Amino acid sequence: MQGNIFKSSMIYGLMMGILFSVNFIISIPQGAIFRIVSFFITIVIVIVMYRYSVKYRDNECGGYITYGKSFSFIVLTFFFASIISAIVKFVYFQFINPEYLSNVLQQSMKVVESMNLPLDDEYYTQMEKMMKPSVYTLQSIWVNVLLGALLALVMSAFVKKDKDIFEE
Repeated sequence: MQGNIFKSSMIYGLMMGILFSVNFIISIPQGAIFRIVSFFITIVIVIVMYRYSVKYRDNECGGYITYGKSFSFIVLTFFFASIISAIVKFVYFQFINPEYLSNVLQQSMKVVESMNLPLDDEYYTQMEKMMKPSVYTLQSIWVNVLLGALLALVMSAFVKKDKDIFEE
């Protein structure tokens, strides 16, 4: 029983993308309670990813999965989840709150200036380019995939299950 890794990671990625999006929406308002809730959602994302990986192993792969295939499944799931989350972020940045990224940029610049670091115009220009909705959301995809790969390095060791050498 060999499961289609792309189909399964797309389905689970859709559900994970909803979690990613909820986490983003909850992290928008400032406040300690929102940070705490966002932290717990991040923990839920890790737990759900583990459960999806085990479910994929048991239901789609006949109860056995290699480290490499588990790693690929987790990274692909994070990739598809990141696409869903990026769409939500783009809609928010482009249409709902177009000033959000410029406000983040201004706050970041204040922090850098308070540290008395020298800023040239080139640095500010580069930061402005990175804070455009399309660029920012594309960056968020790759950041999430990278985080998914780091998680997969560890999680795949727990998900992998080799066939017993005495089974046929």
